[in-house]
Amino acid sequence: MLRSELRLHAPLFVAQAAVSNHTGLIARTGLAMPAAPFGTPAWQLPALLSYLHRLHQDEQDPSPELWRSHTERQTGPVPRPHIRYQADGLHDPDAVCVLDIQLGPRDEATGWPAADLAVIEQEEGSCPFGRVTRRHGAEAIAAYTAQELSAEHAALMDRARRHQDAALVRLAGLAQRAAEWADQVRAAAHADAVHAQADRARARITR
Repeated sequence: MLRSELRLHAPLFVAQAAVSNHTGLIARTGLAMPAAPFGTPAWQLPALLSYLHRLHQDEQDPSPELWRSHTERQTGPVPRPHIRYQADGLHDPDAVCVLDIQLGPRDEATGWPAADLAVIEQEEGSCPFGRVTRRHGAEAIAAYTAQELSAEHAALMDRARRHQDAALVRLAGLAQRAAEWADQVRAAAHADAVHAQADRARARITR
């Protein structure tokens, strides 16, 4: 990746995915955007969660092409990463927030694709602070998404009260609605896991 290709002189948000198929072959893809103001887990995790939800509904396995087309398609008021990114965000000093995503084929019992997520956040400066958050599976990713959005809603409402800013109130409302949707996805993934577990238990009993 060349800096001139991105035409940016600002910190980056990077979403990079490694997608494996049934044979174990892995393909990688990466997309980037400016980190400010929407390159944060709260605003970008919904894109990943909606992708997992779509694969579940359409009964499709993940692929790099589907991931890129889903993420590059700009829907709603929150921009998504859309600039092709060839570097490794884990070793890019300009990448202050990286979603490192591992995707695999759908589980036949639950219908949800395999998904592992690591969120790497790092502040700029001479003594940067770093944080890594890991989640495994669609249900855990959905719960984390709802948690981040709820925190964003609270922070935005606090700023809106202090500054009497109606635009911040509207943005906070968007975060709240997205958090409620993420929790609905979490509940659906949890129900599918419970049903799959019950089916496995019945199968063992009837053997």
